[in-house]
Amino acid sequence: MSAVTLVAVGDVLVNREDPESALSGVRPLLEAADLAFGNFEGVFTDRHPAVPGAASSSLSGVRNARGLAGLDVVSLANNHTMDAGRLGLVDTVEALAPLGIASTGAGATLADALRPAVLERHGVRVAVVAATAVLQHGAEARVGAPGVAPLRADDCYVPAYPGGCAPGLAPRVLSVLNEGDWDALAAAVGRAREEADVVVASVHWGDHTRPWVLTDHERLCGELLVEAGAHLVLGHHQHLLRGVEVIAGAPVFFGLGHVVFDFPGYTDELATFGVRVAELGAERLAAMFGEYGIYPRPEQPDFPFPPIARHTGVAVVELSASGVGRFGFVPCLIDGRGVARPVGRDTPQWTDEVRFLGQAQENPGLATGVADSGWVFAGHDVLEFTGPAA
Repeated sequence: MSAVTLVAVGDVLVNREDPESALSGVRPLLEAADLAFGNFEGVFTDRHPAVPGAASSSLSGVRNARGLAGLDVVSLANNHTMDAGRLGLVDTVEALAPLGIASTGAGATLADALRPAVLERHGVRVAVVAATAVLQHGAEARVGAPGVAPLRADDCYVPAYPGGCAPGLAPRVLSVLNEGDWDALAAAVGRAREEADVVVASVHWGDHTRPWVLTDHERLCGELLVEAGAHLVLGHHQHLLRGVEVIAGAPVFFGLGHVVFDFPGYTDELATFGVRVAELGAERLAAMFGEYGIYPRPEQPDFPFPPIARHTGVAVVELSASGVGRFGFVPCLIDGRGVARPVGRDTPQWTDEVRFLGQAQENPGLATGVADSGWVFAGHDVLEFTGPAA
């Protein structure tokens, strides 16, 4: 058996005139890898509209599916997969099939949604299981109903200063894991261990309104997934990079950001809710959505995210039948055309990207270190995670 190289990107939504350009900047990495993973956060359909209460900007024509070429497996466990209902999910899976892209995390029943995608490379079987903590009510798959694999929690609010009175202070949020969701996911990870040599767990989770922050739900579920048998955990949803922690030898990538996220109809969608972006200044928009909110900014109308969201990258993980070997990250910057391009050691941006990734580790207090060990993959420079820092 040979080592297997897996590369992973975070959220992916393609909706543009030239879909092949969407992953063009990172395609050499995808093609050089034995396995390439991403979270497809949308719906490919030409026939079905958004269901009531769901986003319409996440719907993309089937022709855009070819923009995902280079990926081998995608998670569909997220808060947009069911935006066009059951038939939109069917169309999405059918659009991916001719490209040879496997999917997991959503299906006709809960059992289907939790069924792993198992792929074999160089004699090593890799199973990918996916679930989402972020979803609309009713979007969860059930015994006899389609949807996404859920990993829900109920939030409780604890006073900032227990035992004292401090009106108006923001409370601490504690998330109580849904035991039924967890039991079903843990069982799915256990079954995947029986089918494969390596188990990868993908989870859509976290706080998309602030940088760096890790919720207690992410931390707890990361630990539980490793205890259940996952060798690698890949998180996404925040659209802003998060750090990496090593738990019992298993890397947990808390947030891979997004490598491409096309929202061409978002301004029109907001107008249907009475939010006319062109009539509002930058200050009012920031007050309405928050500094790190998702909204069209006048200075970058085609990129409805804060500038910090242009920092992204590609995880690179070496796998074998015994588990995970080296793992690192190719830092990328999303350019004005919405294309993520790797940053090299010989560029002025390299030092900034090393510092940025360090912030993602330091701000939430993660012990894993980041080292520039000279690692190169597919002609691109990789920053290596070094396990708990000394």
